[in-house]
Amino acid sequence: MSKSLIAKLSALALVAGAIVGGVSPSNAATLRVPKTAFAACAQVNGTYCVESVVITTAQGKTVPLMWVPNGSAVPSAPAGGGISYAPLAQLNAKGVVIRNNWWTNQIQRDVLTSGTAAFLDVSSLIGTPNFPDQGAIYDSTTKKFDTTLDPEFFDSTVGCWDAKAKISNQKPWKECYKGSVVVVKDGKVAFELDYATAELAASAFKAYSTSKFVDLKDLANMQQMPDLGAKYDATAKTFDKVVPLVTPIWVTNNALVNGWDVAGTVATQPQATNEVAAGAVSADAATTPAATAPAATDAGATTPAATDTTNGDGTKAGAVAAQTGTADVAGTAAAPLAPDSQTQLAPQVEQGRAVAGRWTTPLWATLQLNNLGYDGIVVVAKSANEFTNNLFVDVSPVLTDKDNKTFLAAQPGTKGVYAQNLDPDIVIKVSVRTGDMAPGVTVAVGVDTTLTTVDQGDYTLVTVEGTAVTVPIAGDPNKDCTGETGKAKANVRQFQTLIIPQNDQNGFGIDGTTGNMYVGSNGVCSLSTPVWDQQNKTFTWDAAAPHFAADGVTVNKGFYKAVIPFKDAAVLWGLTNPADAATALKVSITTEAGGSSAAISVISAKNNKIIIDVSGFSFSRPKLSISLKKGYKPSKKSASTLPAPTYTITCALGATTKKISGKAPVCPKGYKKVGAKS
Repeated sequence: MSKSLIAKLSALALVAGAIVGGVSPSNAATLRVPKTAFAACAQVNGTYCVESVVITTAQGKTVPLMWVPNGSAVPSAPAGGGISYAPLAQLNAKGVVIRNNWWTNQIQRDVLTSGTAAFLDVSSLIGTPNFPDQGAIYDSTTKKFDTTLDPEFFDSTVGCWDAKAKISNQKPWKECYKGSVVVVKDGKVAFELDYATAELAASAFKAYSTSKFVDLKDLANMQQMPDLGAKYDATAKTFDKVVPLVTPIWVTNNALVNGWDVAGTVATQPQATNEVAAGAVSADAATTPAATAPAATDAGATTPAATDTTNGDGTKAGAVAAQTGTADVAGTAAAPLAPDSQTQLAPQVEQGRAVAGRWTTPLWATLQLNNLGYDGIVVVAKSANEFTNNLFVDVSPVLTDKDNKTFLAAQPGTKGVYAQNLDPDIVIKVSVRTGDMAPGVTVAVGVDTTLTTVDQGDYTLVTVEGTAVTVPIAGDPNKDCTGETGKAKANVRQFQTLIIPQNDQNGFGIDGTTGNMYVGSNGVCSLSTPVWDQQNKTFTWDAAAPHFAADGVTVNKGFYKAVIPFKDAAVLWGLTNPADAATALKVSITTEAGGSSAAISVISAKNNKIIIDVSGFSFSRPKLSISLKKGYKPSKKSASTLPAPTYTITCALGATTKKISGKAPVCPKGYKKVGAKS
């Protein structure tokens, strides 16, 4: 039996399609998705609401957004985000500065400058059940800790800094760090410093055990720091020689994201790299690259060739790699340019329809998220239409007027109809609450869109994450989406997702399959789920759009992505060896013009799924198909010969979250798993 669903989309609106053929849902459980847009859970704490919106910048910084109702101003960010960063000086036994640029948060500085902190080399405990957890009590008699980490933690994947290549690679924790030193105060593990080798850890332990530390916050606020080799007068609390302050870029970048209070610098101002003062940074001084520095936590104290992996609130953070050198040292802030009174710029956005409010952050402009003219986003989550329980999630940009009234941020010259493009370099993550929902197929208008669902008891938490993609919007779908002469009314960079449940009377499914298929494309005139031809053992699908862009000259290019679970491939094609997917399956693309030679198709098998990527074809109405190659003979490989899939989970402790990856990831002690593994 052939079963399909055609999801037709138009300008910033997705219209429910029709079910072709009979469908027997796997579960007839009642599901009632509201026909009107969900409110934010911050306003209406119910079953159907938008729980959270998080964006990740091009620099990899994770920024949680807040809901601001229409007519309300964005609350001011707390001073310093509640977190203060400043450098620390390390002195030898003679009171001479041997390190002058160790940036830490206030809590960490308080521990190190207390005079009662002790250091323990725990390198030998890495990978064992005896490695101390954050906050563990140390028994100096038995030399044991009362709480320890699960050994599986050391299999979790972290960003591991390669000093030679100057890049960060994802590796298991235990392969990245072979040495570790814990800092103990009042008999309790305050935080931890991790090292690439046990030898480096041993050397650091020896140095720390004979060192004293001085908080440099007051000196940094005067744009100064002690010179290397300077002598410290403990009575006068002064150094005999100071040099200009050097602020690592990782500190500045993270301050921009998190609103940190950074000593001696205006964190919201870009800094220019100038000539570094002689002797300002020691040969072994390390700074943390922006790409791997902690983004949403207050971790950040970096030692030579080491990483502090704990938060200031006493929780263990993810590993942060260290980089040696001075190339990322920032000097004084660049002087502002004189106003340009000659050049007139066209407005980036115009006012569109009114909306209920926006998801934004007090740091929106600071993070340069306003480059395209809008100051937040709105999330519309609701039923695709009044006839279905298909969940539709749409993200659009918004702007506010002087009275904080919120409107769609539309493209100039479109009379407020077509939305301004979303930023292509930002990853958007939306979590909504629904009733009992088991996805059958996901249709996405976006790049690398992922869907996760978690049963929270009273509701199902549905999370959609991905990046916007340029969509040719047809003015007249009947005319512009047919033939090779159709022209788009506008090209809009959108992010939309349609989730068709399988536990609904009109659910989607093919007998014997899991119901966990995924398709994504930018051809929204007629975007369909795969249609199965049982007789010919062939999947076909459509993705239609106007042939030309709005200028009538540029040819629109499309992509289509399908993800098919291994179990489904076995049911459909008898493909019991998914490792053969790349050689066993064939993708064909046919356009109304008779074919598209520009298309690129890639078939791969990963994490128990067959992934089909087709891109570069032209519109208007290409038909794509996938089938077994004639004469195909199964290899001796099987699914068991493929690399074991890796998964990522999110762990939370209060407001602190971290992602743990591995074959069987587990949360560190004290953390609680939130969401589903992906």
